[in-house]
Amino acid sequence: MNRRSWFPNFLTTANLFCGFLAILFIIQSKAHAGTDHSWFIWAGLTICLAALLDALDGRLARVLDGSSAFGKELDSLADLVSFGVAPAVLVYEYAFHDDALKVLWMVVCGLFVCCGAGRLARYNLGGLNSRFFSGIPIPAAGLTVTGLAIFPSHLSTGVMAAVVLVCAFLMISTLRYPHLDQLIFEAPPPIRLLFMSLFVICLVAPQDWFYMLPVSYIVYGLLTNLISALRPKEA
Repeated sequence: MNRRSWFPNFLTTANLFCGFLAILFIIQSKAHAGTDHSWFIWAGLTICLAALLDALDGRLARVLDGSSAFGKELDSLADLVSFGVAPAVLVYEYAFHDDALKVLWMVVCGLFVCCGAGRLARYNLGGLNSRFFSGIPIPAAGLTVTGLAIFPSHLSTGVMAAVVLVCAFLMISTLRYPHLDQLIFEAPPPIRLLFMSLFVICLVAPQDWFYMLPVSYIVYGLLTNLISALRPKEA
């Protein structure tokens, strides 16, 4: 393994550790019978930290020319824990209050994890497209699901389950989603301004706007795919 890959792999391992910590925090909330919401907040914050580390490790690997097959596999394993398992367990513990819905939530959250694993496996096997993802990346799906639990809303459990399922199936879809680098640096100025503004707003008032960044990314991808499908094909 190239020494230049050590530091990016360290960040990837830290991402994995954050996912593990998030699960421990969720277990701790269960020890308090789910009455102490602060443990959900801590779990959500560690998932957000994992997302930051996930963004940094890839960029650092490119800057240092430290990309490796080992790092790619480690990154996928870390992402599955931090953005697949941890958010699924988090929303399950938050939303499950009725024994009659226990099996439903097990299936919904289990599908989310399985679709995330499939998304990552397909990414590892396929060629790397520097401009687009095939299906939404698992960090975007994981952050959307995490937001359901760490910032309580008035959404019904049915709507929450639908959000989890939509994120799950978008991960295994073949819809094209742009890399965040492309949105920030290559998208039309109004789109860049929108996403940068949402990022700042999320930092200032996360309780009210946390959903908007990942949801806007998901909706943007859906709209661009729809426009592309409706655009007349050139002869």
